[in-house]
Amino acid sequence: MNRIIKVFSIFSFILFSSAMLFAASKKVTVNTQVEVIDIHGNANLAIKTNMFAIKGFGASDIVTVKAGSYSCTCPVVKDYSDVDAGKPLVRLNDDEVSIAINFGNFAEASGVKVGSPVTITLKERYGYLRDYQLRLLKKSDDRDQFASDEVFADFRPVTLGGIKEGRLYRSTSPVVPDARAVYAEALLEKNGVTAVINLNDSEERYLSREETPAFYKNIYDNKKIIFLNMGAAFASEEFSERLKDIFLFILDHPDDVIAIHGKEGRNRTGYVVAIISALCGANLEDINDDYMLSFENYYGVKKGRHQYEELAKTIPYLFSVMNGGKPVKSDKVQQVAEKYLKNAAGLTNAQIEAVVKTLKE
Repeated sequence: MNRIIKVFSIFSFILFSSAMLFAASKKVTVNTQVEVIDIHGNANLAIKTNMFAIKGFGASDIVTVKAGSYSCTCPVVKDYSDVDAGKPLVRLNDDEVSIAINFGNFAEASGVKVGSPVTITLKERYGYLRDYQLRLLKKSDDRDQFASDEVFADFRPVTLGGIKEGRLYRSTSPVVPDARAVYAEALLEKNGVTAVINLNDSEERYLSREETPAFYKNIYDNKKIIFLNMGAAFASEEFSERLKDIFLFILDHPDDVIAIHGKEGRNRTGYVVAIISALCGANLEDINDDYMLSFENYYGVKKGRHQYEELAKTIPYLFSVMNGGKPVKSDKVQQVAEKYLKNAAGLTNAQIEAVVKTLKE
């Protein structure tokens, strides 16, 4: 009997191995096209996630991508932060399959347009699995698992570089319908916020929502909100244009308590706050620690862990992009921010000095 079981086990292993070898030898590929270029410069494809899976692709696979005349090798993942800054990825987001560059603008880098042909070919099944598992971030929407309302809503004052306490705040969105919104709105009201920089929404998207928090609506009715519908690609021209709008808004509201928020208050909000803090004289280490605090608040990512160390490369990369691709020393970020805001965003010396004065007084 044992011999029969052993023979059967060996036979099963041979069949399984043969099936795996056949699958590995079969070319897995899909031909599709760019259906939409979104505000971040991502190329959303005509193929959807369920059909992409049926064709034989899944998260943590490594694939080759040919989009128009552009080609690359990259992993299939679910979030931008699953790859290093500046690296391409195929992103599975709800029903959408898109090609993106983490902290970059794929459409600008590749030259693709709506209708551009795209071919994706499997190079290595689960070839990115180890890195993917190490980076995988999970958040909880259970308020009871967090130390305070502020931690849950990722709400805190921006004070680096000598910015006056109570002058500027950062937060998750109080208007995107999720578990954190009601806490974010309450904290905005509690801290006397009177003006808002909304990085996530257009005014049309905001007005299309069925319900708007009363406190936020009051700020809108008082015409003290700017809607920027801002992409996350900080290497793009659009990003610098939006930065100019932000700084001019601050100058136009010298007596207001201002809150900055995107959707979750991590990436776009983190980049904008980093640049504001640098402009006011903060050093790179403190700016980076503040940026990473959002990942601690959302995901419990701790210093010393692989995920933390990978995500902590983001802000140094931001300033290197602003510095023409060259690394920036900690005590030079203020100079880099000033030069970038003048050359890329088109602000004058007088405007930059006025923004710093406004935030510090």
